[in-house]
Amino acid sequence: MTFLKKLGQILLKGVGIAASIGGLSLPFLGSGKAGQIGTTVINDLTQMSSMAIAIEAALQGKPGTEKLAALIPLITNIVRTSEVVSGKKIADEAKFTLACQEYAQATVDLLNSIHPDEAKTA
Repeated sequence: MTFLKKLGQILLKGVGIAASIGGLSLPFLGSGKAGQIGTTVINDLTQMSSMAIAIEAALQGKPGTEKLAALIPLITNIVRTSEVVSGKKIADEAKFTLACQEYAQATVDLLNSIHPDEAKTA
C-alpha cells in the first residue's frame, strides 16, 4: 500500500489528517526574495498534493488512470494561477498541457514515495 492510497483511505473514513509537507525547507531559504519564492513554490506543491489526496479519497477503488485524469485539470488550474504563469500568454498550449500532465504524475509519484506509515490520523 502506498502513502497516497493509505491517506486517501483515511480521508474516505472522515478522519482528520495530521500532515505537513514542505515546511522543512523554509528555514534554509531565509526571509528575502528566495524565502518568498520558496513559500510560493511550497504553497503550489502543497495545493497540488492536496488535490491528489482529495482525488485519491474521492475515487477509491477506481484505476490510477481515472484518478490521474481527474487530477490533471486541477493541477492545470494551480499552474495557471501560479506566479510563473499567471498573466502570461501561453505560446505552446500542447507543451503547457504536457507539462501540467507531468506535474500531476510527479505529484502522485512524490506522494507515493513517502512511506505509508507517515499517513496518520489526527
